[in-house]
Amino acid sequence: MANKSKTKILRNLLFFILGILIIFAIIFYIGIYEIIEVLMKTNPVCFTLAFFIYLFTLVALVIRWKYLIRIIGFNAKFKNLFLLILMGQFINNITPSMKGGSEPFRAYYLSKLENIPYHITFSTVVVERLLDSAVFLLLTSIVILYFLINGIMYAKIFILVWFLILCLTILSIYILMHKRLAFRIVLKITKLISKFSSKTFDEEKINKSIEEFQNSLLFFKGRKKELIVCGILSLLWWILDIFRVYIIFVSISYFAPFFVIAATYLISLLVGILPTLPGGLGTSDTVMIATYSVLNVPSSIAAVGTLLDRFISYWLATLMGAIALKVIRIRINMQNEHENFKQKN
Repeated sequence: MANKSKTKILRNLLFFILGILIIFAIIFYIGIYEIIEVLMKTNPVCFTLAFFIYLFTLVALVIRWKYLIRIIGFNAKFKNLFLLILMGQFINNITPSMKGGSEPFRAYYLSKLENIPYHITFSTVVVERLLDSAVFLLLTSIVILYFLINGIMYAKIFILVWFLILCLTILSIYILMHKRLAFRIVLKITKLISKFSSKTFDEEKINKSIEEFQNSLLFFKGRKKELIVCGILSLLWWILDIFRVYIIFVSISYFAPFFVIAATYLISLLVGILPTLPGGLGTSDTVMIATYSVLNVPSSIAAVGTLLDRFISYWLATLMGAIALKVIRIRINMQNEHENFKQKN
């Protein structure tokens, strides 16, 4: 197990280095002096504003999550949810996808921090994921339609990726809502895990957990008005995130049409969602710069805008998320110690 863990860390490190090398290759291809010249003109006030907008996007996610938890009859502290959202950004950035992968971890740690049953916490993050997917697919369909009408290259490739994500979303919903199929898949995964660890799993408990989880999802199904509110919050989050990127370009004195920024942002995520390098590092940056160039944004401007955006959404987010994960683990350990002390006395 120790060798396997070391191999995984080494593989992730190699992928991370590869992502960095891709970024450096792009910089040198465009011209390092041109990029430095644009970078030196960055307005620190506007860039700081972009960072605070990023924090507002996280607050929007916290409000939505807190609302979902309240719908199902529980409550959670704002500060704990904020830490978990930050932690989620960290996990998303170190896994081979830009906007996914953190849900099970957020659900697990929320269950530990707030003493909420895991099937409840997991159902809330699944609903979050489905809402985000619905809004994302809607927004990207508008962008792809624009690309098709204007004869922009690679539009057909984007359609294929969009259709693949749609199929995966529908398949996920189908699996989640069919008890037997979900049980078979989870059982196969747990048996595979058992081969590589000493941990054993009770089939009856797994079956009960799946049933409880599906009941939680069905509870949300009967709360259409509340889900509409959550959908609006999801849309707000996407708009704020796009606006952050727009402000970054304003900070380097480039006033691109808002649609150009939105289209590039969404297309980069469309590619970045597919498993590639950790957090889409390198691959997403390449797509963003290429798409900006196709939409007539000068390459040096596109490169600097992308680098500044990724500085906030990747590097700062990863750092803050790693700190948040450390704080969460300390809090859980303190809670466990407190519980053990109470039991002994």
